[in-house]
This record gives sequence, C-alpha cells and structure tokens, in this order.
Amino acid sequence: MTVRSLAPLAGAWKQAFHLATNGSGSYGKGLNLARNGAVAQIHTQPGKISAPVAAKKATHQAAIHLPELTAPQWDTLAAKLAADPQAVADLVANRIPASIADSGHAGGISIAPPADGITFSCSCPTGRTHRVCDHSAALGHAVAERLTATPSLLLGARGMTARALAAHVRDLVDGADPGPLPADTNGTVRAAQLYSLAAHRPAQQPTDLDLDTVSTLTWNDAPHPGPRARDLAQMTADAAARAQALLAGTTTAPHDELADIIRILASPDGTDHLAAAQHATEVPEPTLRAMMIGYRHGGPAGAHATLAATPATTEVLERARAAVHASRAVGLGAVTTDGDALTDTSAGVQIRPGPDGRWYPFTLWRGDEWRPAPGACDDPAEAFRAARRARAARPLRR
Repeated sequence: MTVRSLAPLAGAWKQAFHLATNGSGSYGKGLNLARNGAVAQIHTQPGKISAPVAAKKATHQAAIHLPELTAPQWDTLAAKLAADPQAVADLVANRIPASIADSGHAGGISIAPPADGITFSCSCPTGRTHRVCDHSAALGHAVAERLTATPSLLLGARGMTARALAAHVRDLVDGADPGPLPADTNGTVRAAQLYSLAAHRPAQQPTDLDLDTVSTLTWNDAPHPGPRARDLAQMTADAAARAQALLAGTTTAPHDELADIIRILASPDGTDHLAAAQHATEVPEPTLRAMMIGYRHGGPAGAHATLAATPATTEVLERARAAVHASRAVGLGAVTTDGDALTDTSAGVQIRPGPDGRWYPFTLWRGDEWRPAPGACDDPAEAFRAARRARAARPLRR
C-alpha cells in the first residue's frame, strides 16, 4: 500500500465532499483550520466520521454522516478482492489493498460515498441546523489528507472495519489457491505478503514412500512450536521497514532496547505483546501505553521524553521559558520550570526537552499524569503552541 496507489480514494472523497458543501464559504475556511492542526483525533463508526475541532478559543464536535454499504455490496466487494492475489496478500498481511480505491477493480463498489449521501452536523449553531460549518468542513479536509495513509477511515464509516473485510476475504479463499503474487512496480515481492499467501494455500500432499525399502525409522523429540504465522509476517514486515530506514539514513536516535520494545508495541497489533513488554521492562502498563503514544508522535526520542524529560541546564530552560513568554498573549498563566520541563499549570500544558534536542509537547490527562501530543519542534515556543492546540482539542479527564 502506497500513498500514490491510494490517491484515487482520496481524490474521490475530495470531489464528493466538495460537491456536498454546495459552494459554501465554509469549504475554504475549513481548509485553513485543517492546515493549522485544528482537527484532533478522528473517530469512525458505521455511518459517521467525527472529531473535535478547535477554533476561536472553543472546541466543537463536528461530524460527517454518510450511507453505509449494504451486506450484498460488501459481499460483492469481498468476492472481487478474493479473486485478486495482490489484494488477498495485502488483506491477510493487515494492509488495505490499493484496488479498493478504484471502483472498477472493486466490483463496481465505490468506498467513497456519493455527494448527495454526505450530510453534516456540529455542536456549533450552524452545525445544529445540519448545514456545513467551518468545523465540519475542516473535518472533511482532514479526512482527505489522512485517507492515503489511513483508508480504514472510510471503510469503518461505510459499515465494515478493515479487519472484518480481511476476515471475509480469508473465508472466501480458505483452502483455495489464490494464484501467484505479482511483483510491485519496482520488480519486488514483499516477503510478508508471500508468507501470508502461503499460509492460505492448501497444504501439499506428502510424497508417497516405498515402505519396503525403509528398514528403520528413528524419531527425535517433537520440535518446539514455532511462532504464529501472524507474528512471522509482522516480524518480516518490521525487519523490511527497519532495513529501509537504515538504508535511507532516516533512523531516529536513540533507538535503544527500550525504544525498540515501544516501537513494536506502537505497531499494528503491538498491544498483543503488552504483558510481555511489561514483564521484560518492569515499566507499568499505563506508562508503556503513554510511551506508545509518544513514539507515534516523535519516534524513539518521543518515547523517551514521555518516560522522563532529558536533563537540561538552567540556562537552556530559562532561554526556552523566555521564548515561550515572548510568544504568548498578555494575561495568560505563568510558565514555570518543573524539574527539566516547562509547565503552565493553569492551561494544563507542558513541554519537555528530548534526547534529540527537540522540545516535546504534553497535556494534562488526569491527576498529575501527562500525555504526549503531536508537534515536537526545535523551537520551544512552537512546541508550546502545539501543546495548547492539543489541550484545546482534548477535554480534561478527571
């Protein structure tokens, strides 16, 4: 699955969403909000995509409603994908197949909804009348931006998760040979996909033996059970991704043993290994979960910053505090030095220095627990603004 291969899905959504706004001025205003990071975490459920959207010192709950696909439509889509070895390999390896973006290769089923099937709602006055507002328009633009990387947004809203679709396709190909896996455009075949396909091909019949020529058979103890097919596929994909990062020189330091464990936990299905990770590291589960979020936002350095701020000199902390104060409006709460971090207690935000020299934003979660937020930056003032944006989009948990 690549950004380019799923571009048609994002393009189809953009066109339908644009037509659904019916020339409203909110379309352009929503684009500016989305580009400024106003849309927080996007949630999907059958028939609905929603997210908190921060604008003008207030956060509104915006939603986009769209029709679910019917059971016969899902059956048609699954049957078409089951006939495509590349799509089968993608799905059993927990990837969304590129062919799902093209209705011509998906049994005529379009994952992107028609424009007349899209409606809007929001907690703001305009949205309560079910007209498109700046906030629901921002959500629509954010969906378009994230579709190429997270096509499951539309799948879930159309009534089926990617995991359920993969299970449906696996049922159709169980015990059958899906055929050979075609190479990618660069001439390679992914090892994880090959293994996934092999696991779903019928077992080969054992070779007939002439027992008259066999005099003695000796058996050793039965071998230990091997790793699960899913784990092997995940390990293969992970090794390939790490090798690619090393070749490209994009591996982020410090990638030590703890960060490597968090990297596995932050991957798809990584939480299956949470108990083993807690036993191996002796780090409490809530801390591991917070470090997983930190890793997703800032890689190994983000995970380490979540565990603890990197020690900084008084001079560095004072210079950062002065930069934050200079960038803030008059009358806001005071920024204080809290150990090796800078904290605005009244706003519930904090920034910490990380081991890579960047500043990492955090927001108060509950009690004295801090959760990492996106927006790590070399500039402490910009990191502080990222923390405030995340605070506005994330209600305080008690």
